[in-house]
Amino acid sequence: MTVALCCSAPPALAETQPSNIVLIIADDLGVGDVRYLRSGPFATPNLDRLSRESTLFTNAYVTAAVCSPSRAGLHTGRYQARFGHDFNPGSASDQAEMSLPPGVPTIAGRLQRAGYFTGLIGKWHLEGRRAGASPLERGFEHYFGFASGGSYILNPKEGDLLLRTEGEPLERTRSQGFSRMGSPVEIDAYKTDVLNREALSFLARADSEDRPFFLVLAHHAPHVPLEATKAYVDRVAHIADPRKRAYAAMVTALDDSVGAVLRDIDRRGLRDDTLVLFVSDNGCPPYIAEVCSNAPFNGHKRDLGEGGIRTPFLIRWPKGWKAPRTYSQPVISLDLGATILGAAGLEDQVEEIDGVDLRAPVRNPSTPAHDALYWRAGTDFAIRKGDWKLIEVDLPAGVRKTFLFNLRRDPSETRDLAGSNPGKAEELRAQWNRWNAGNTPSRMTGRVTTTRIAGVEVLARY
Repeated sequence: MTVALCCSAPPALAETQPSNIVLIIADDLGVGDVRYLRSGPFATPNLDRLSRESTLFTNAYVTAAVCSPSRAGLHTGRYQARFGHDFNPGSASDQAEMSLPPGVPTIAGRLQRAGYFTGLIGKWHLEGRRAGASPLERGFEHYFGFASGGSYILNPKEGDLLLRTEGEPLERTRSQGFSRMGSPVEIDAYKTDVLNREALSFLARADSEDRPFFLVLAHHAPHVPLEATKAYVDRVAHIADPRKRAYAAMVTALDDSVGAVLRDIDRRGLRDDTLVLFVSDNGCPPYIAEVCSNAPFNGHKRDLGEGGIRTPFLIRWPKGWKAPRTYSQPVISLDLGATILGAAGLEDQVEEIDGVDLRAPVRNPSTPAHDALYWRAGTDFAIRKGDWKLIEVDLPAGVRKTFLFNLRRDPSETRDLAGSNPGKAEELRAQWNRWNAGNTPSRMTGRVTTTRIAGVEVLARY
């Protein structure tokens, strides 16, 4: 299959126009830092509002514990192991391979071919050094954003808070990395505010299009660097620790953007027929673990513990979504792509991806949406089936270690049951091996760090 290019003419739409779609992606936002899931020192009133108007998925995952592979799954609706995209780039050769293979269709490309006006505002992180890797060549008609990272503030002013975290360069990056329709641009304003304004501009332009729209607003916040303007810092002045205050200010800015988008959709009279989805690309990272939260789970970004792969997960669709207030069966970010295709009237294409259109499962909350969920990061892997989760990784000494957890009884993964339940461990390992047999070996080498699972020091590949 080929991917539609940006300039292809949209086909005529059906007489009944499909729903508009807005997907909002946070960056490194842990499940412990949204107030509708867990209390904390700062507020997220707009996410709280969205949660009251949405179905809450309380057992939700992403496909990877780091940004690029997680986004590969989000943008395609397929496990990224299908096409060997296991890691963030860790070398020059990885950088060359990080773009999506040309034969892998994106959700945006499918929607563009169906006549949607498609736009990406924010982080892409799938643009390697090869032709055809730009968002404009992967289904997005409009693009304003950045490839991976960059600063939030170009020219700091009095009262702004900019803090260096462990592992960051001594010299701060003096660029936000923005590109508008493929051309570099610098804008001297707070990065989160810039992305918010661009999203509202896209919605205004969509008003003049005689077709439905698909907007992906992929924020950088609250990913490091820890940078926030005085306007946001002052709103969390009660937080004494400057690092925690900077992080809280960044989440506050993210939350404000969510509210602005929701209000704009409402003001335009689009609320009932606009599908709004919210997710984070992975959990919060270990290098700022003292200021962010994946509670009540152990693990962080970069590892396959629950804290690294659990995510806030909301779906609001007043017209097309007849669902209970909460859904507690395990779901995964791939399901967002499948549900988006269903909302667009492309149900026949759902079978081509790995996600599940959640409109049917949520009507029967006792029925699982999936038989099992899978993760792969090179030789590290995990599988969840029912209440059971198996993780297999290397120890620093080079030997393999298998962990088995019952997540219903032990959601924080503190009690390894592999020794007392060898049959269950072998069953899950065999099922993961069958799933992985048809996948592509990783095209990237990634990096290695250490972490702890159930008190044991292990290696984690990312």
